[in-house]
Amino acid sequence: MTKLNYDELGLKVGLEIHQQLDTKKLFCNCPSIIWDENQDFTVKRRLRAIAGETGEIDIAAKHEQEKSREFLYEGYNDITCLVELDEEPPHDINKEALQIVYEVALMLKARLVDEIQVMRKTVVDGSNTSGFQRTSLVAINGFIETEQGKISVPTICIEEDAAKIVKKTKEHDIYNLSRLGIPLIEIATKPEIKSPEQAREVAEKIGMVLRSTNKVKRGIGTIRQDLNISIKDGTRIEIKGAQELRLISKLIEYEILRQKSLLEYRNKKIIISKITDLTEVLKDTKCKILKNIVDNSGSILAVKVNDFKGLIGNELCPGKRLGTELSDYAKAKIGISGLFHSDEKLSNYGIIDYEIKKIMEKLECKENDAFILIGDNREIAEKALKVVIERLNNLNKIPGEVRRANIDGTTTFMRPLPGSARMYPETDCPVIKSEFDEIKVSEFLTDKIARFQKEYDLSRDLATLIVKKEKIFDDLANHYNNVKPGFIAETLINTPKEIKKRYNLEIEEDKYLFFLHEVLEKLNKNEIMQEAVIDILVELGNNKEDKKIDYSKYRPVDEKEAEKAIKEIIEKNKGASFGAVMGIAMSKFRGKIPGQKISEIIKKLMA
Repeated sequence: MTKLNYDELGLKVGLEIHQQLDTKKLFCNCPSIIWDENQDFTVKRRLRAIAGETGEIDIAAKHEQEKSREFLYEGYNDITCLVELDEEPPHDINKEALQIVYEVALMLKARLVDEIQVMRKTVVDGSNTSGFQRTSLVAINGFIETEQGKISVPTICIEEDAAKIVKKTKEHDIYNLSRLGIPLIEIATKPEIKSPEQAREVAEKIGMVLRSTNKVKRGIGTIRQDLNISIKDGTRIEIKGAQELRLISKLIEYEILRQKSLLEYRNKKIIISKITDLTEVLKDTKCKILKNIVDNSGSILAVKVNDFKGLIGNELCPGKRLGTELSDYAKAKIGISGLFHSDEKLSNYGIIDYEIKKIMEKLECKENDAFILIGDNREIAEKALKVVIERLNNLNKIPGEVRRANIDGTTTFMRPLPGSARMYPETDCPVIKSEFDEIKVSEFLTDKIARFQKEYDLSRDLATLIVKKEKIFDDLANHYNNVKPGFIAETLINTPKEIKKRYNLEIEEDKYLFFLHEVLEKLNKNEIMQEAVIDILVELGNNKEDKKIDYSKYRPVDEKEAEKAIKEIIEKNKGASFGAVMGIAMSKFRGKIPGQKISEIIKKLMA
């Protein structure tokens, strides 16, 4: 890929981080547990967009409403309630969740607002039963430091998470209600980020701040990054749902390439023919997709695009062509399954050369012309083609829109960019007076790692891993105070990996922790040596019948006793090398006396 000059491109990137908080739900007392089991009940809804505070209907909400979708919501008796079903007003806001947001805001040097007003943000894509998401501004004017300079954090909000999509069908969308209402903190930066690398650094640092509180959920799906990206002469594009840090740089680079490629169409004159019916032409086609449409009384409609040969197949960015882009618009707005165009190898779909020739004749295509065809119910096919025509006629500009992040770094059109019209006050929630008196700010994770390195003489890698199990580590270190904390850290983090590698033995985490307590208790009382710990853990792990093991065989050996035994080994193996004697002695005293001490005794006796 060609190296991009971000300064020349005028790249601007803003980040929005959404992190689930580890508390009960935001406006009820239900637990924040996401279940995927069989539901206890199902409800059916349709949603409609309404005017916001400005008196207008938001463009993104209008786009969703035009799909006329029906929504099914799956719920559970013990983790969802009438608040999630929008059958009961919201309860008071979760104070614990609010305190976490206060803490994070102070860690980002933000100013807490005096009063918190809960707002409704219109969302009618089905992800909220009410047709809106509750959100509140909590703090303003924070910042994050990066190697390339300070990045402003103008807003920090608390809001409720959406329901989880289960399945989309032609008739309806199915959502799981267990996620709906889980508290989220939303942290938004200004579009001051100047490179993909800096974007990743900002995301990593904000993630570090959130994890430092030890009050946020962990795991896939608990944190989501949205990106706002623009370049010179382009427009702001919001990319939703980047769940992995490694994907951020690629998403930005691919979006730059996509906008650059679209800008190359600015001066291209687009001439599109009227919509033509090709159903009769293709009634006997070998293409199974189209034949099925015809056999079910559908229609195949097409348009010609003058002097556009090769341009529909143009790659906008790796993995995304203009034809795919046009198809995405039609899928998102009308719900078709896809389209065909002349720049792809149509024979792969069963559309043979003879049929292509007949299509071109019917459309009166010249050699440099292109065509696009869509098959479906006639009304749907016509609507979908009109969406494609509208996008082609506006290729001279890049529309502001919301796009979904794909795992390969490409993006897919979702809806137009929302505006201020979608917000209005939540009349069921009172204004909250902010309370700042007793906000305890956690130690930054980076500072904690550095402290652990220094206090316990740990490598950075081990210190980074041990802070993730800080509570377990603290309990062990405080309880077994005759054992070096560094050894406890090593045994807690790295020993399980070593046992798996050397002995092909994997011990369940809970069992391993139970065994570790047993072994550290013996070590703390000087009943065993450090060198014996791995052997004992292996024996415990292999002990399928839970029999008590004989710890006497791991009893430390007195140095005089060891010296006497080693002297006998040397006498029995006269002429043996140091290495040979060391091997015999180690097999006898393994785990009972340090190897270094055995070496010293042998050297002294063989001198």
